[in-house]
Amino acid sequence: MINGELIDLRAGDYEARVATTGATLVHLRRAGRDLVIPFDAETTLPCGWQGRTLVPWPNRVAGARYTYGGEEYLVPCNEPETGSALHGLVGWSDFQVVSDTAGEDDPDGGADDVPEGAGEPLSDVTLELSLPASYGYPWALEVSVRFALDTVTGLTVTTTATNVGAAVAAPHVPGAPEAEGEALPAPYGVSAHPYLTRSVPLDECVLTVPAATVLDADPATMAPAGRRPVEGTDWDWREGRAVGETSTDNAYTDLPDGLWEVRLAGGEPGTVVMTADAPWVQVYTGEHLFRRGVAVEPMTCPPNAFNSGDGLVLLEVGESHSFSYSLREER
Repeated sequence: MINGELIDLRAGDYEARVATTGATLVHLRRAGRDLVIPFDAETTLPCGWQGRTLVPWPNRVAGARYTYGGEEYLVPCNEPETGSALHGLVGWSDFQVVSDTAGEDDPDGGADDVPEGAGEPLSDVTLELSLPASYGYPWALEVSVRFALDTVTGLTVTTTATNVGAAVAAPHVPGAPEAEGEALPAPYGVSAHPYLTRSVPLDECVLTVPAATVLDADPATMAPAGRRPVEGTDWDWREGRAVGETSTDNAYTDLPDGLWEVRLAGGEPGTVVMTADAPWVQVYTGEHLFRRGVAVEPMTCPPNAFNSGDGLVLLEVGESHSFSYSLREER
């Protein structure tokens, strides 16, 4: 398979497909209605990072280089038009299935003993990946992504990363920077890249994003160019409004404390709801996907955090970090 192994999940009216490459959400449906823009994972690659897991940084590292602990590191430039390193290092790596669970009607719970093609469908799956240290990121991470489908709450995705080691610098070989003889913790950020959708073009939808501040971006490099309040701008989605012809590919912050919701309504009755508690969310009106939906990416840090340090998680060796978001349809 060009996107790795494909795993189908089901719980009540909800069904989802997950690809092991990039720990990717391929589709999510309720009673046949698409809640995210799907793609044909059996024959095509996703467009615009659809559904990918973004580790160890979300969004962009400007100039495909960063300085941390007094050392400069180069990371692969995979967005030549901006010169940036986009969306981390695991989006095209193949995760391995480490556990799965049959649907709630299965009295035995686990699916490992059920012959292929028999028994209840899976309701959750956990994928894992070992990300080795590299010249550009001299820390080794163990990354786990769990997709859990519930008949009421929909889909919950939880990404956990553990720092399992830091490379020591050697002659002509970069390593983790040190302070007082100890390796500095790994800089880390995480996000995911689903595109919320309804049965009509995005222009006909109503979008609600409860963020009070927007991060402007340099149009040439997409690097951060300052924050401003959304009040009085085209980027004020707090009360919910029709998207129309408005275009955005911006990070937003000053979200409510605790869990917050981004909502997309339009077309068929009902609303797609994303729930998260991350301090940032990237909202992109999906021009590369013909504005069929909106990318909503809850992020632990803003763009270019590997250079600014803004919002970075610092993972000591042996330390773990978990991040979750949920998607459901509300009718």
